[in-house]
Amino acid sequence: MIPVKKGNEIYLRCTRCGYEVKADKKTAESYRLKYQVEKEKRVITSKATVARKATLSPEEREILKEYYEVFLETFQEEEGGSE
Repeated sequence: MIPVKKGNEIYLRCTRCGYEVKADKKTAESYRLKYQVEKEKRVITSKATVARKATLSPEEREILKEYYEVFLETFQEEEGGSE
């Protein structure tokens, strides 16, 4: 039987047949699982970081603009030269 919450009430439901019985508070408490993993067994899977707004300074924008211009010129020359 597994605890199932319906509204504000907790019921115990059979996973095979679906039979349900209303659980009293004491019974519901006994179905709760609480455990703590030992510190040396914990594994950090990811860390949250603070997002920062991606804004470019005027100098960075100018450098980026020049880079794209050079890239497009080089790409156009390579495409034009292969014909």
